[in-house]
Amino acid sequence: MSAFSYFDIFAFIFFLIAISGYSWLTQYSPLSKSNISKNVQDERIAWMNAMIDRENRMVDMLILTNLSHGNAFFASTAIVIAGAFATVLGSATNIGTNSQFNTVLENIPFSTPTEPYVFNAKVLFIMVIFLTAFFKFAWAFRLTHYASIMIGATPEKTDENRQECEEHASRVANLSGLAGYHSNGGLHTYYYGIAACGWFFNPFIFILATTLIVTVLYRREYKSRGHAILNKSNK
Repeated sequence: MSAFSYFDIFAFIFFLIAISGYSWLTQYSPLSKSNISKNVQDERIAWMNAMIDRENRMVDMLILTNLSHGNAFFASTAIVIAGAFATVLGSATNIGTNSQFNTVLENIPFSTPTEPYVFNAKVLFIMVIFLTAFFKFAWAFRLTHYASIMIGATPEKTDENRQECEEHASRVANLSGLAGYHSNGGLHTYYYGIAACGWFFNPFIFILATTLIVTVLYRREYKSRGHAILNKSNK
């Protein structure tokens, strides 16, 4: 019984190509101008342009506070998940011999025999995925705080400083958009972590889960009802 089969290696490469290809599609291809993230950014710009006309900006601060709570929740959850896998890491070597270890794996449906250090490598791989999600959400959380500070620093709009206020609103929209970008990336990483869990069973399920996850992400970014509502070109 080999460590990593050719099918394992193929599944891993397929996973990397799938998530990299989808990332390129949503960020750099012509389709990046029509996804739901771009539509939401247009609404952020409209929001900040409306913000500079308001004297009381508490509603804007409350919205950003709610967004930061969401990022904080997912960041803390990612750490909990990574910690849970950390407790599993190395436990395979404490079970005993390879045969005893595979006897345990036989209780998992559709799982294939493997060696303890291969199992640990898969656990470490998923840990890295969720730690990446943590860093993305944590940075989005900080950027949301910075955007709140910039809203608080927005001067009261007058005829004399109109251009200054509009430039400031554009900067706030771009900063909050950057927070949204990292938050969205964190959510995508969560999805990829779910797909990677399929590798614990066998490479075929890993490939199937990766394909399903990328398909779901594509549909929600480009073909969902939310996209249709936010897409102004469809109005």
